[in-house]
Amino acid sequence: MGVSMSEKNFLEKHAEIRRVVLRVIIVGIVANVVLVAAKLTFGLIFGNLSVLSDAVHSASDLITSLFVVVAVFISSPKRDKKHNYGHEKIEPLMVLFFALVLAGIAALFVWQGIEGLVSPTTAEFNWFLVSVTVLSIVVKEALFWYGMHHAKKTKSEILKADAWHSRSDSLASVAVLIGLVCALFMDTNIVESIAVLIVSLFIFKAAWEVFKPSVDQLIDRAADKRDVDAIIAIAEEIDGVIRVDDIRTRIFGNSILVDLEILVDGALTVTAGHDIAQEVHDVLEGTAELRIKHCNVHVNPCGG
Repeated sequence: MGVSMSEKNFLEKHAEIRRVVLRVIIVGIVANVVLVAAKLTFGLIFGNLSVLSDAVHSASDLITSLFVVVAVFISSPKRDKKHNYGHEKIEPLMVLFFALVLAGIAALFVWQGIEGLVSPTTAEFNWFLVSVTVLSIVVKEALFWYGMHHAKKTKSEILKADAWHSRSDSLASVAVLIGLVCALFMDTNIVESIAVLIVSLFIFKAAWEVFKPSVDQLIDRAADKRDVDAIIAIAEEIDGVIRVDDIRTRIFGNSILVDLEILVDGALTVTAGHDIAQEVHDVLEGTAELRIKHCNVHVNPCGG
């Protein structure tokens, strides 16, 4: 199966994005290993269940990060005989998994918050536990912004989902910190339980923000109006194109598939009409910021 120059360029661009995603994920894995070790150590030494549960939450990030690495490797845009458009829809499936994980974490927090309100336990203040919790917040927030920066730069939904997972861990640590500080003024963990319930709402919101774009990709939602307008404008600037008669687009992983109908002079030869369509195809697929993986161009003859 031959590979065109535009497809080759697209594959090279995707390989570059994959390297960025893997670098971000590896940084997250290293940071999470350090945090899990610190939380487990201090949680076990001082017997603090909040810090220990926070360590388990951080450990879940390691598991999901490994899923991301697997997804990045197997969601290749390269086509084969059974998958003529590549395997990129594996990525939105993985993002959907992330959304469900975040929703599950939020539901668990709701349960823990309600349980803490119904059956409050004794809270103890400890500077070592406060320090490791603050460290967790700082590191997790740094991972969130680092991941979101590269997610926007590469338009990677899976990086965005992983960043929100880091943010959920940061919010969980904030709830733990509130509980530890409030232990200075009261003997129970009621305030922490309230904070956990509030945090769960933020995580539910994050789950929805991760869930929606993954579903949009899986059901072939059209590209944004800004991208569609740009495609039409570029096509109509090409010599020989009278206008764009029709355009259909669909999101496919991090890229766009386009079906375009252009109007050309009906007196042109078949070869001349084909050459115009080929130029439209090459220019659109060669415009990197549009992320067009494939553009199918149909020629309509103008009778006037």
